[in-house]
Amino acid sequence: MKGATPAWDFDGQRRDSAEIFRELQRESGLAPGTPITLDLHFVPGEEDADEAGFVAALERAGFDVVVLPEDGTVEASVPGVPFEADAIWRHEERATRIALSRGYDPDGWGFYDPHGEEAGAEDPNP
Repeated sequence: MKGATPAWDFDGQRRDSAEIFRELQRESGLAPGTPITLDLHFVPGEEDADEAGFVAALERAGFDVVVLPEDGTVEASVPGVPFEADAIWRHEERATRIALSRGYDPDGWGFYDPHGEEAGAEDPNP
């Protein structure tokens, strides 16, 4: 790890995530608890962002990881997450802590529902 996690407003991020969840729940009509594949997005926030270390740490934490070559965005996915604000937040917080310690910033999340449709929102707190 590069060092301690920098100051970050986790309370604000959690509030934003809960708001996004409520909006997506209304739009998608998914029942609470429905298993989804959660897709978290992270962007390099520093010139010395540690892509290899970030990817390895996410994989050790159980995430499936894809790096988009055009801009270095890292997508971390985890299947079987109950469609509930607290369940989503647990994964989002864990991945955000890993990201921040390696020079990445959260950039929103989305999900694939059981019907194969994608939903998501950009992080309103970039």
